[in-house]
Amino acid sequence: MNSSSTAPAVSVFIITLNEIEHIEQAIRSVQHLDEIIVVDSGSTDGTVEAAKALGATVVHQDWLGYAKQKHFAMQLCRNQWCFNLDGDEVVPAAVLGEILALVADDQCDAIRVRFEDFFMGSAMHPKSHKRSIVRVYKKDRIEFPLHKSVHENVKVTGRVAKIKGCIHHYGYDSVAKLLGKQNKYSSLRAAEKYAGGKRSRWLKLLLVMPVIFAKSYFLRRMFLSGWRGFIHAVVEAMYAFLKEAKLLELTRVGSSEKEKSWPNGRLK
Repeated sequence: MNSSSTAPAVSVFIITLNEIEHIEQAIRSVQHLDEIIVVDSGSTDGTVEAAKALGATVVHQDWLGYAKQKHFAMQLCRNQWCFNLDGDEVVPAAVLGEILALVADDQCDAIRVRFEDFFMGSAMHPKSHKRSIVRVYKKDRIEFPLHKSVHENVKVTGRVAKIKGCIHHYGYDSVAKLLGKQNKYSSLRAAEKYAGGKRSRWLKLLLVMPVIFAKSYFLRRMFLSGWRGFIHAVVEAMYAFLKEAKLLELTRVGSSEKEKSWPNGRLK
């Protein structure tokens, strides 16, 4: 994307479907890197046009599933170092600086980044738990779990470094968005567990919601974010409950008819 010979030799890849709300911010936050690849699965909201206008290389690929779609996108990257960014994530300049310093030092094979989830208008409390995922890596040192339909975190062979700053994530910025995504993720995860031979247990169905609420609200310090933290913790607990409820449903009636009516993995 950046034709300058001094551009950091890092390829950014983004998979998209109707990400117009944040895609321009996402691309601009990494725009001076060597290459930005956008793999789109059928946006109709101007995502493709916006990405092209900012100089990204845009490729259409029908939806393959999270892991397979990201693996496909990574294979298009020309650099060894790749940065998997989502279309609703924005990289602050200081965070990008941390990442590029580690890339330049070349003493690691992958970088675990942290995320600041914006919810109901603002970031969560600074001392609350922050998600962390390996998103920057040498592409020959990682593997995508191609059998998984959701939670497609890569497996790394080699040393993993960490950064202190947080990428800003806007995909959970309203109650409706968070609930919608957790509902669909729970369907995918339940179907995956059922296919893997796991079955629901009544005791877990009974206990999982209060246990996960306590873990989120107290141990992960969501209570520091006031009423927003309470709502977030309830939704997280509901996600865990829905996974078990849907797994129980599959266990009782089988997966064939239910899977036909469930989402195919895309959230837009």
